[in-house]
Amino acid sequence: MGKNLMIEKKEQAEIQREKNFMNFVKFESKRYAIPFIMLLLGLLFILLQGNVLSVLVTVLGVLLMIAGVVMGFSLLSAMSPLVIFAASSIFILGLVSVINPTWVATFFLKVVGLGMFLNALIRIITEHSLKGKSQKYTFYFIIDVITGGVGILLFLFPMSWLTAASFLFYVFGVILMLLGVFNLYTAYKVYKEGRYVNDGTDVVWEE
Repeated sequence: MGKNLMIEKKEQAEIQREKNFMNFVKFESKRYAIPFIMLLLGLLFILLQGNVLSVLVTVLGVLLMIAGVVMGFSLLSAMSPLVIFAASSIFILGLVSVINPTWVATFFLKVVGLGMFLNALIRIITEHSLKGKSQKYTFYFIIDVITGGVGILLFLFPMSWLTAASFLFYVFGVILMLLGVFNLYTAYKVYKEGRYVNDGTDVVWEE
């Protein structure tokens, strides 16, 4: 019985998942999460000007406080330590956002910047196996270097972008959106250029 189960698991592990766009969206969120956040943040930079981003954080803070209170009262009958912790955490996060929206916005930008840098660094290391095997390796490398550089700037100087002149705020938003689009594109292309050796949870490059 145990042997048959092991054989069945081995056969399942050898099944190769077709590498199409739908499977990329469904199973490869770790590859496009940061680029998608970059795209949304760039859009916010374009639509909102300067400290308006802090105003948005304040509004979100109020909504989080309301959500925390509603969650607490709606689940009052089934109150448990987990519910209390979740409702309290949401309320406190909202309260902090209302009290100090600039700090929250700054912290958020630092987290995004760090995520951009680490994502670019991991991609550069991973894509090194494509050197000499993909005609677009140089393009991938340049995009990742630029993304990492912008990520460092966002992490080190978040307040500079929040208080920048409207024109610079707009330009930075456009840059973030373009980088987000290029990163989404390269993430999908690199995903397509690898070959699966198991059920699709890992990728190795052609030797």
